[in-house]
Amino acid sequence: MMGKEIDIKELREIQLGILDKIHAFCMERGIRYSLGGGTLLGAVRHKGYIPWDDDVDIMLPRPDYNRFLKEFDGQYPHLRIQNAFTDPEYILPFSKVIDDRTMLEERVSEKEIRKSGVFIDVFPVDGLPPENELDRFCKRWISVRRPMIYTSKAKDNVVRFPFLRFVFRLFINHLHAVAKAERFVSSIDFDTAVFAGAISGRYGHKEHMEAETFRKYSDILFENRTYCCISAYDSYLTKHYGDYMQLPPADKQVRNHNFKAWWKN
Repeated sequence: MMGKEIDIKELREIQLGILDKIHAFCMERGIRYSLGGGTLLGAVRHKGYIPWDDDVDIMLPRPDYNRFLKEFDGQYPHLRIQNAFTDPEYILPFSKVIDDRTMLEERVSEKEIRKSGVFIDVFPVDGLPPENELDRFCKRWISVRRPMIYTSKAKDNVVRFPFLRFVFRLFINHLHAVAKAERFVSSIDFDTAVFAGAISGRYGHKEHMEAETFRKYSDILFENRTYCCISAYDSYLTKHYGDYMQLPPADKQVRNHNFKAWWKN
């Protein structure tokens, strides 16, 4: 049952609590990670959350990402990994760390609501092909993800063609489909790659940059705490946002998500 609703201030406090645990865990184990996306932008421009933001993103090189997923679960009470391997209704190509004392509903569209707990998004950084091969790689990535989505137990309203869902489920095992998608997107070894990026994120081709961007790390302040970030954050943020120190127009200063969260009774 749902308990007390969680407001934006408390939501951020829970997220920071999760991030503190992730940071401590990664420092203890020598796992590379960085704040990513709007969280990294917030750290550089605001020394904390973008004022209208409501989530936290981190990114890890694929070898560190795989190790993190393998070793993190069970280390802290109330925290667990959520992804397509652990949740048959999950259809995203990256993971979350959620606080399972909470419930969160995210309205993605008029018909689709995703359920989890208060979370932090965890993105793998994978080796990528050269720019002139990126379109083909991304199209293939979309294609290999499709069976993962169609064989999931997510509500039918996330699937455009229900008959295809029936066909896919008849012939394809869901976990095999997820594993195949993972093998494809990580097929270019991060450690020897010339280019890399968190291609599972929202920025598409803007995620594509020199792999050296993700190989050196520094400390950065975020909400009066110290976390990790890629040392080459300027080139990363410029690729994503252009003149990133300039605030967007007032009508663009809006939350990216439609969340509601509660404590469990």
